[in-house]
Amino acid sequence: MDTVATTDAAGSRRTTMIDATSPLYLHPSYGNNFMVMDKLQGSSNYRSWKRSMEIALFSKRKLGLVIGTITRDDTDAGKGEAWDTCNNMIISWIFGSVSESIKKSIMFALTNGSRKYKINKDLYESRQQGNHISEYYTQMRTLWGELESLNILPAIKTMSTEVISFVSALTQQKEEQKLFQFLNGLDEIYGAQRSQLLMMPNLPSMEATCSYLEQEEAQREVLGHVREDIETSAIFSKSTGGVSANAQSIPSIQCTACGKASHMTDKCWTVVGFPSWHPKAKPQEQSSYKGKGRGFNNKNQQ
Repeated sequence: MDTVATTDAAGSRRTTMIDATSPLYLHPSYGNNFMVMDKLQGSSNYRSWKRSMEIALFSKRKLGLVIGTITRDDTDAGKGEAWDTCNNMIISWIFGSVSESIKKSIMFALTNGSRKYKINKDLYESRQQGNHISEYYTQMRTLWGELESLNILPAIKTMSTEVISFVSALTQQKEEQKLFQFLNGLDEIYGAQRSQLLMMPNLPSMEATCSYLEQEEAQREVLGHVREDIETSAIFSKSTGGVSANAQSIPSIQCTACGKASHMTDKCWTVVGFPSWHPKAKPQEQSSYKGKGRGFNNKNQQ
């Protein structure tokens, strides 16, 4: 149980009791840095930070002050002061869970309209810039989630056929807008795929679009590796004069008597003698068998 003492305009003091189960109750152990979580660095970890913050605030019954379900009671000065105290405590918790650069930017908090404008500007200026499709989609999805958290629509209490049709059409329109924003930032190498998707009679969902583009991305990577292997083989073949590695590994044969290749010394004509038909054949060699060439065969035929 907590008590809040206030003084009204007439100067009389009034005490308001705050029960321990009330969202406006602050335990003495609640300090500025009682929350333990990774600090918000930017859009890269916003979704995980947001979920951690929601869980921490819900466990202390303070989430309603952030999302607007617990409003300030202007009819009760004590409860109004307790609400202000809780609100400032939550602000200090948020300041302690963000990086220094973000803390400076939210010290003088942006209005709802300014924040929406900035997120929409970031969405239309987002580009893939050579990143993987999954990384680019995650970046866009973070901005969409942040924008949706600012666009809180009133709850529908009575459902009818017309309401269901309206909600379905509104949801489809939002999905198409996300698709256009996503395709707008794709790299130009996916220009053909973008045109093919936009020419479909029924536009695909974001999940189907990402799946299709990721398959195309995987094919490009595989074909890129194959093309590199072919180019490497062509360069290697050109540098070796078109001779294969197996051919290069065969040792060359060279005669030590005449210095020419393709035969051994014991088969060289300068050693065993030239055949009779060879211009270098000596007269005495034409009648001998040393040449073992055409002259040898002619002698046998005679």
